[in-house]
Amino acid sequence: MITVRPIEHHERERVLDLLGEWISREFFRRYFEHDPAFRDDLCLVAEEDGRLVSTLQIIPKTVRIGGRDLRVGGIGNVFTSESHRHRGVASRLLRRAVEVMEREGFDLSLLFAARLTFYAQFGWASHRRLLAALVPPSEPRPAPPGIRAFDPRRDLDAVMAVHDEYSHARGGAVVRDRDYWWGQLRYAGNPGETFLVAERGGRVAAYARVVDLYGIHTVMEHGAVAGGRDALLGLLVAAGEIARDRGLLLLHLGAGPELKDDLSARGFGVTEVEDVFWMWRVVCPESVAAKLGLTAAEVGAPELFDRLLPLRGSVYWTSDRF
Repeated sequence: MITVRPIEHHERERVLDLLGEWISREFFRRYFEHDPAFRDDLCLVAEEDGRLVSTLQIIPKTVRIGGRDLRVGGIGNVFTSESHRHRGVASRLLRRAVEVMEREGFDLSLLFAARLTFYAQFGWASHRRLLAALVPPSEPRPAPPGIRAFDPRRDLDAVMAVHDEYSHARGGAVVRDRDYWWGQLRYAGNPGETFLVAERGGRVAAYARVVDLYGIHTVMEHGAVAGGRDALLGLLVAAGEIARDRGLLLLHLGAGPELKDDLSARGFGVTEVEDVFWMWRVVCPESVAAKLGLTAAEVGAPELFDRLLPLRGSVYWTSDRF
């Protein structure tokens, strides 16, 4: 008999052993230890004869949409041992996860997946987000002046302010406090990242975070103060040089569609890419309607997330992945 339940704190190592059948257990340990929102009672497992055979985690996030903060349950680290696949075990975990999120008062849920049809049967729907595939200029470009490595002790307050100004002008960004930032700096890399800032007049005017994801260099987050677009473009030129060895750099274009023409003018090849592998689900329609001033019909409409998170003008940063 298979039992589905949350874990106890002392069982974290057992979950890491299970996830180690998929990817290095140390990859997941970073989230367990450094994500301040990680909760043992939101880590669900399926157990048979004393053996953990499947797991998933509900990762709490606060996401700003339409100027309001919504509670989002991220579904991540969904894994089933090969011996127990195609037996409905993951399906049981997902159904329990929905029940838990409803009980906990989450508004929405988000997951990232390639198995769109599988998750659709449990209420998640694919939504498009706009990326750009950038080919660096044919000739190497020197880094513009004022660009340097991020120093968390020196720069964190300034970068936090830039993030709040830049990201929250768009829908879909995670609301972060200082604890969130310190945790994310420990787990967002793969395993490390290149975090650059650009100074203008002695203050941080823009930043960009570059990571190697599955062999592709990705700007997993960027931001700029008002009037700091040129500083941001200088950072993206520097990021292009990081990506030159592989010839491709991914960028969240939905956060700044106007960057397409600016980057083209600087010699980049720019191709728009519509990513469909993020999936959203309404957990509590009444709460979403009340917070966003929508009717029940509007919340239940198929185009809800096209309205809330338009292709051009919204972003969920890769750095906030789970």
